[in-house]
Amino acid sequence: MLKFGLVTLGCDKNTVDSERYLADLVAYGGEQVTDLREAEVVVVNTCGFIDAAKAESIEAIVAAARLKEDGTCQAVFAIGCMVERHKAELEEALPEVDVFLGNSETDRLIPELVERGLLGGSLVEHPGVRLFGGDVPHVRYLKISEGCDHGCAFCAIPLMRGKHRSFALDALVKEAQLLEVQGAREVNLVAQDLAHYGRDRRDGVALPALLEALASGRALHIATHLTSDRAKTMSLTSIITRATSRGVACRMPCRRRR
Repeated sequence: MLKFGLVTLGCDKNTVDSERYLADLVAYGGEQVTDLREAEVVVVNTCGFIDAAKAESIEAIVAAARLKEDGTCQAVFAIGCMVERHKAELEEALPEVDVFLGNSETDRLIPELVERGLLGGSLVEHPGVRLFGGDVPHVRYLKISEGCDHGCAFCAIPLMRGKHRSFALDALVKEAQLLEVQGAREVNLVAQDLAHYGRDRRDGVALPALLEALASGRALHIATHLTSDRAKTMSLTSIITRATSRGVACRMPCRRRR
C-alpha cells in the first residue's frame, strides 16, 4: 500500500481540489500519512496567485524533495496553479521533482503514479468524489464553478484556472449530499465569482436555483460570500431574498471592483 503525503497551499478552492486528489489516491489503494517523513510519495498542491504564495510553494516543494534523501520518499509531485503558470521554469529550476502537473493536467496524477509502479492500477473502493483530510469535518467547501472571465490586469486566475465554467446543478447537489454524509454541517460555496454561476450554461440554471436546491430538504447550513461592485449587488437583491427564505446565509460586502 502506497503511503502518501498531501500538502495543500493557497485558497479554499485548492482545498476542494486536494480533497478530490485524496479521494482518488485512496480509491487506488493509497494511504495518507500526516508525517511527510513516512511518505513514499509527496504531492504538493501549489498556489501561484501572489509572490509570497509562489515562494511558499517553492519552499514546500524543496522541503519535500529533501525527503528523497532523508526519508522514505521515492517521488515528489508538484501540481496545481503555480505549475500551470510556470511549468517550464519550474522543470528547469527543480530537477529533483519527479512530476509537474498543472491544473489542466491533474487527471494524469493517478496514471503517472501507476506508470512509475508506485500505485496499483486497480480501483479498490472509491470513497466518493471527495475525502476530507483536515481537522474540522463539520465545515466544508463546495466549489460551484472554475476559472474566471473577468481578465483583470492584476490577476492571473484565468491563466492558472482558465475561463469560467459552471458545474452542473445535479452534480453539486450530490456532492453536497456526500459532504453531509461525511459529517458536514456548514458548507461554504466557493468560486472565483459566485454571482457568475450559470451564465455559461444552456440549461437556464443560475445562482438562485442552485441555492434553493442545496438548501432544500437537508440540515446543512449553506453560506455564500458574494463580493461585488455596487451595480451587481443591486441586481442580486432577488437572490438574497429567495435564498435567505430557504435557510441560506448570504454575506455580501459592498465592495467596488477596481
